[in-house]
Amino acid sequence: MRKLLVFVLIIATFWAHSQQMKIITTDKSQIEVTVLNDSTKSAFLREFNGRQDDAIRKKWTSRTFRLSDGRIIVEFFDRQAVLVNRLTDLNKLEEVRFVKNTMGFLKKNISYKIELDFEKVSRILQKESPKKLTRFKSEMVEYSDYEVYELNTGQILFIDKSDHFKSAIIYENIKTLASDNTTIGEEQYGSKDDEHLMKRLAQGDALLDYEPNEQLIYPKYLNDVVANHKLNLIETKVFVTRFYGNLYKSSNGYYILIDEVNQKNGAGDKMPILSLRIFENLQAVKEAQAKYETFEKKGVHSEHFYQNISDKYGKNFPAVVNQLIDSLPLLLNIDKNQLTLDSCGMDLVDEALKWNGTNYQLFDQWFPSVLAYYGQCYINQKKDGQWTLYFDKKYEVWIPVVKLREGSLAFDWRDFYKGLAEGPIPLRWAGDWDKHLK
Repeated sequence: MRKLLVFVLIIATFWAHSQQMKIITTDKSQIEVTVLNDSTKSAFLREFNGRQDDAIRKKWTSRTFRLSDGRIIVEFFDRQAVLVNRLTDLNKLEEVRFVKNTMGFLKKNISYKIELDFEKVSRILQKESPKKLTRFKSEMVEYSDYEVYELNTGQILFIDKSDHFKSAIIYENIKTLASDNTTIGEEQYGSKDDEHLMKRLAQGDALLDYEPNEQLIYPKYLNDVVANHKLNLIETKVFVTRFYGNLYKSSNGYYILIDEVNQKNGAGDKMPILSLRIFENLQAVKEAQAKYETFEKKGVHSEHFYQNISDKYGKNFPAVVNQLIDSLPLLLNIDKNQLTLDSCGMDLVDEALKWNGTNYQLFDQWFPSVLAYYGQCYINQKKDGQWTLYFDKKYEVWIPVVKLREGSLAFDWRDFYKGLAEGPIPLRWAGDWDKHLK
């Protein structure tokens, strides 16, 4: 009875804040799915006797489950999932590839895209005559030539006409395309006006898709922000950084923390520019305060980016490579039998990193295993190289590297770390996969 009550409470909370997603296929079928967080997914699997079924496994996802009532759960590598109402709906989603939007300053929601052949593209252009979005155009067509259309469904059709990489993809919306294409992202979200977002805030736009929702604003906009967001002051001298702010509650339900103008700073006694932070609820404000208090107690801490690996494994890293690889499925939510030391396995790890890479708190947990996996893949596939250690005398850290027979390193350990920490980018790019091809 207690378990049932817990399940009911979880589901009730979930449905109150659930995210429905409507997927439109190329034949115009409309499939409704529901996005599940990790805890709700687990509750469904328990209560409806979920059983993994590899026969209906959806490509580029972690695993697929059948529930006892006929519904399907498709789980992703970040442990979120979607609930599909029936098997026939899942079959209609065969052409659909689920993705996670990873724009650095926007919320990381689940979306989808559909890759097309050019025969289908021609039929769409002829039959539907979609609206061409002329604001998106290449400045150097000799290197990158593309067209962007808005379909009558609201979806976005992107056609890459470049000689080196011809492709066509339907995206759920412009945000999903922008997440997949940095050039489009800059066009869509960039602005030549430094005060563009300030003006939007002043007009009452809460920029709720921004994450973290922290913006800069000039004091001249403050009165308009208070008026147009319908703010009531509820607390003063709130610290989430070294400068304190005033906390307001909007009648729209969210909270806004704005730096107090009159306080000492590097420019004098008045702040020339203010930080404005928007929180969805009061709990989020309290968490930001607690995080800052912890930071203040610990102070600034700097270390070599291979320090953790050196401290934990030292010169013993080559001996634990296999052990680290064996831990990768659990870290990235991959079925162990799917992780192979070849190109297919590397593609799978790359996909898993797309879903997990934006959770920077987990980076130190999975990076040693990904380093071990990539290095061993390189050795196995290239039939060259062996694990060895480089000692950085300045920082006194041991750095695992793969050294080739002719004496050079298979990949730059600095670039490998940086590429995965900031992206992550595909492993082959981070690890100079093609550098030593004969």
